[in-house]
Amino acid sequence: MKVPFFEGELIRKGALVFSATLFASIAAFLANIFISNILDPKSFGDFKTIIYLFAFLPFLVDFGINASLTKYIAEFREERIREVRHLIKWFLGVKILSFILIIALAFYFKDSLALHFLKDTSLSYLIPAGIFLLAANFFTVFNFITLGFQNFKLFSLSQLVGAAASALLSIVLSPFGIFYMILGWGMGPLIGSIPNMYFLSKKGLFKQSIKVDIEKIFLKFSLPIYPVELSTNLFNAIIPLLSLFFQQTLIGQYSFAFMFYLAALLIPNSLCTVLFPKICELNGMKKYEHAKNIMKRIFMFYTMIVMIGLLFVFLFSEQFIMLVAKQYIASLSMFRILVSLGLVFGYVIIYANYLKGLGKVKRYALFTLVQNLILIAVSFVLVSIK
Repeated sequence: MKVPFFEGELIRKGALVFSATLFASIAAFLANIFISNILDPKSFGDFKTIIYLFAFLPFLVDFGINASLTKYIAEFREERIREVRHLIKWFLGVKILSFILIIALAFYFKDSLALHFLKDTSLSYLIPAGIFLLAANFFTVFNFITLGFQNFKLFSLSQLVGAAASALLSIVLSPFGIFYMILGWGMGPLIGSIPNMYFLSKKGLFKQSIKVDIEKIFLKFSLPIYPVELSTNLFNAIIPLLSLFFQQTLIGQYSFAFMFYLAALLIPNSLCTVLFPKICELNGMKKYEHAKNIMKRIFMFYTMIVMIGLLFVFLFSEQFIMLVAKQYIASLSMFRILVSLGLVFGYVIIYANYLKGLGKVKRYALFTLVQNLILIAVSFVLVSIK
């Protein structure tokens, strides 16, 4: 069966999102390569621990809000814009309160955070920089709102601007030390959200709205999806989790390899930024066969990417590391295993987003949980045997 949407609109919009995400990832990749070269493995481990710790904390207080905004804005569509306004305002209010709470707790326990995650209380001065990154991550909520409206051009622009700003500012501020590098990295999400906030103002967020049964949505979808979204984003917690048990030099070596695990997920994640809201829309229209065919076509396309990626990993990994950052050659085995794992996990990510779009929360949870548990177990083994 030929699927017109996939043949035309999905390819066009998917290419746009993919291109923007690709350039954004290249900017982040180059910044990380630069930073890994100017910092020794121990300092790089400190830098990455702070970045990932304060990138993960927002998920603790998300309560399924990001996914809910994308899903229900896509399902309600423009025809119910007044209800969409009420939905957005309600969820933004909850998110603001939750961020205020977690920021206050982070400030109160900053010395303990430095002791347990960095093994050095003298590095507690880095925690406020991480808290700034945490606060800036609040504004990423506007990315999910834009995605719900399926404004892929604006979403792509925001992704590109945010990533490029993080990379550029972190490099520019690198002569001043890790504290300022973290601040520069934290500016990215804030700058990238500006186009989305302007778009929302044009949508008349604070104009007349109609009440919708938010409590039902919150109980039926948001809270059930919350632990699932938390497990999906456990990859942000892996480096801080490892830092509780291993020295920061090993964490730096692992962090270098882990950058390329995330790079391996670039294509499936890019495809899913288009797949998820479209499946939500088709689910609302009860066009289930249409949605299934789109997912199958994406699998066929992704298989070609996996074959090329695995070939590169097994033939050129050592030469690649020696070229870009030879001081991290000790992470070669980590590099090969994590990148290969990332390529295979792309299938899981695509299918899980398909299930999420259909509202099949339990099955989505099972797939994402297994994926991240495997990643955590493999990561502990890799660091332990170094």
